[in-house]
Amino acid sequence: MPTPVKFPRLGESVAEGTVAAWLKREGDYVEKDEALAEVVTDKVNAELPSPVAGRLVKILVPADQTVPVGTAIALIEEEGAGSAKAEEEEQMAPAEKAATVSGAVATEQVTSAAAVQRGTSALSVEAEAVTAEPHDGQQPGERQRISPLARRLAREHGIDLNEIKGTGIGGRVRKEDILAYLEQRQARTQAPATAMAAQLKPAAVPVESPAAAAAARGPEPIVGPDEEVIVPDRMRLAIAEHMVRSKRTAPHATTVVEVDMTAIARWLERNKEEFKRREGYSISYVPFVMKAVCEGIRKVPLINSTWTEDNRIIVKKRIHLGVAVATDSGLVVPTIHDADQYTIAGLARRLNEVAQRARSNRLTVQDLQGSTFVVNNPGTFGTILSVPIINQPHAAILSMDAVVKRPVVTEDDAIAIRYMMYLCLSFDHRILDGAGAAAFLQAVRAKLQSYGPEIDVY
Repeated sequence: MPTPVKFPRLGESVAEGTVAAWLKREGDYVEKDEALAEVVTDKVNAELPSPVAGRLVKILVPADQTVPVGTAIALIEEEGAGSAKAEEEEQMAPAEKAATVSGAVATEQVTSAAAVQRGTSALSVEAEAVTAEPHDGQQPGERQRISPLARRLAREHGIDLNEIKGTGIGGRVRKEDILAYLEQRQARTQAPATAMAAQLKPAAVPVESPAAAAAARGPEPIVGPDEEVIVPDRMRLAIAEHMVRSKRTAPHATTVVEVDMTAIARWLERNKEEFKRREGYSISYVPFVMKAVCEGIRKVPLINSTWTEDNRIIVKKRIHLGVAVATDSGLVVPTIHDADQYTIAGLARRLNEVAQRARSNRLTVQDLQGSTFVVNNPGTFGTILSVPIINQPHAAILSMDAVVKRPVVTEDDAIAIRYMMYLCLSFDHRILDGAGAAAFLQAVRAKLQSYGPEIDVY
C-alpha cells in the first residue's frame, strides 16, 4: 500500500498552500527526508522532505496548484513493498501468473499502438526528455543538478551556477546554496544588511481573477473622498481567519503579573556586548523569559496542553516553544523544539537562528510545526501591557512587555528605581482556571527574580 504524502501545515494559521515545483518525477527513488517538492504558503517557501524512503509512484497534485493543508499530493511505495509484491507473485498459481503476464502484454501492446497512432513512441518521449533544450535560462545539464527555486533565484541575482557547489543529493544545488552564496557575496561587498531581504521576494503563487476576487469580497464599500480601501493580502486574511477562529473556539481569560527584572537588566548592561563579541549572536531578555516559562510549565503541566474536539485534554510531555517573529510580510511563529533542554545561551542562539531564517524567508517545514506554547515579545516595540490571542490549538500564550525603570516600594518600605516588566497570560478557560494560570505566572516570576548579580547563562 503506497504511503500518501500530505501537504504540511506550515504554521498554525495556514489553511492552504501551493505546490510550487516537483523536485522528483514519477518513478524516481527518494530517500527519507530528501527534498521531494517545493511548497509555498502565505507564511513560507520551503522544500518538503519525503516522509519515507521509497519510489515516487504517483504525483496527485501538479505544480502551481493550491490545495488545503492535509491534502494527499503524492504516493510513495516504501522500501520493501516491491519485494513483498514479488514474493506474492511467486506464490501465485502458474495459470493465474500466466493470465497476469498475458494481460500485461496485451496492455503494453494497446499502449504501444496508441503511442504509434499519436506519432510518438514511449522511446521517443524518453529521448525527448533527455535531449530537451534548456529553458528559462537553464544551462545544458542543469535540469538534474539544480532545483527550480534555486534556478529562479540564480537568474534573479545574475549568479553563475559554476561558482556554486551543491550540497544536495548528488551535488544538487538547492535554494539554501544560492542564499548562502548571496550572503557571502554581500559580506565581501559590504552591502547594506537590508539588500538581500529586499531582493529575496516570495515565490509567485496563483491568484484569483479580479472578477472572482470581487465576487468573494462582496459589494464594494462606499468610501468618501478622504478614505482609502485596502484589500488584505493572503497572509493578512489567513491571520484574520485564525484569530477569529481562536476567539470563537476558546473562552479567553487573562491574568497579569509584574516582574522585577533588575538583576537581569544590570547583567545585560555589563555583559551584552562581550557576549555578542564572543558568541557571534545577541542575548536579550527573551531567552531568560523562555527559560522561566519552561520552569513554569514543569510546575503547571496543564498549561502545555490542547483541548480536543471530543472534549478531552491532551497534555504534551515535551516543551516546544513557539516564538512570535515580526517580518516585513507579517507575523510568523517558528518553533524551538525541546526548549527546556537548552541553557539560556543556547536559547539565545536558537532564537537568533530562527529569527534570521524567518526574516530572510528561509524557514523550513520543521521550523513551523509542533509548538506547544508561544512566547510573544511586543515589548521590543515599547508596549507596556499587551493582551495576546491564543494561538490555537494551544492552551495559553504569554506576552512579555517592555522592561522600564520606575520607582517601586521595596520590602523594607523604601522607594527604589527598579527595572520592571509586565507578563500577560491569555489562557483557555476550558483547560485552566484562574488559580492554575496564576500558579504558572508565579513560577515564571519567581524564576526571573531569583537571579543575583552574577548569572551563569551556560
